[in-house]
Amino acid sequence: MKNKLLLSVTTVALVASLLTSCREKTDFDAIVNDLSKQTLQGYFSGAETQGPEMKLNVIQYQFLEDGSVDRSVMAVGDGVYQAPVSRKFSSWTFGEYYDGKAGRFLNLNPADGGEPLKVKFYANSILEDGQPMASDHNDKIGTILTTQEALVGKKWYGNDTVFHKVDTVIDVIKYDTVYTYKPKKDENGNVVKDEAGFPVYEQTIKSITETVIPTKMKWIVAPKSINIRSLELYRDASSLVNTGKWSFTNKEYDMDANRNITTRVDTTASYDFHWCFVSYTSTSSFVIRAVQEDGTVEFFDVRFDAKLPSVTLDKQVLKVTE
Repeated sequence: MKNKLLLSVTTVALVASLLTSCREKTDFDAIVNDLSKQTLQGYFSGAETQGPEMKLNVIQYQFLEDGSVDRSVMAVGDGVYQAPVSRKFSSWTFGEYYDGKAGRFLNLNPADGGEPLKVKFYANSILEDGQPMASDHNDKIGTILTTQEALVGKKWYGNDTVFHKVDTVIDVIKYDTVYTYKPKKDENGNVVKDEAGFPVYEQTIKSITETVIPTKMKWIVAPKSINIRSLELYRDASSLVNTGKWSFTNKEYDMDANRNITTRVDTTASYDFHWCFVSYTSTSSFVIRAVQEDGTVEFFDVRFDAKLPSVTLDKQVLKVTE
């Protein structure tokens, strides 16, 4: 039995060896290249400011199914609008690896036959010298201006006020009504009948009973906390200057057993500012830099919902108000 088992194993090993020797060697680089070509279809975009400048720089690459690439750049900000400039590349090819195969160069070949543009492909992002990292897979060039238009010229307002409440009992009056039916009469006092000669009945109130029911409820006494935010963004159509207004109120009150109110927190802020997008991830997520007259800088991390519409700041939803 032992010899038969050894023979079987040896036979399998021999067959496997023969099959392997007949196969062509697998081109693993070709497999990687093919997968990467599939991965590279679609948009790669990035947007950011450089240092304290009030200008958002946008870079975008669109890899098309036919192997061509559209590269576009634009800029928008406080007093700034540089319209999208696009360049067409008829094809692209892989270049050498870099940083121990952590990434790979891409050669974008211009349609006009000029020198290829060399960029880096790293962690599913594209890096080009002097440009933001293109790590998002969306059409920023096509959406950033519509997002800006949806924000400006409006007052975004949110009021989250919470009240101190105490238990109390109030009298709730309940009415029980009993109805009855009686023959309907005309203006002469005669019973109204239908086409078949039967009396027509109408509903009338027989009695109304009033019942007083003591009911427990929470009675509003005074504010417990007041949290109000107001954000206004504007952009002058001629100068393209971005201005805005911000106001914030945060108050908190304690109440003792005798319902005496004391103020625990009282914070208010209100100022005008110039603004720009400091980063733009998508139509629903971006950060606004607000620079006041004295140089003070604030950042608004915005979640935007165009359907409501609303903006969310620090978990507080602000809606458009007149």
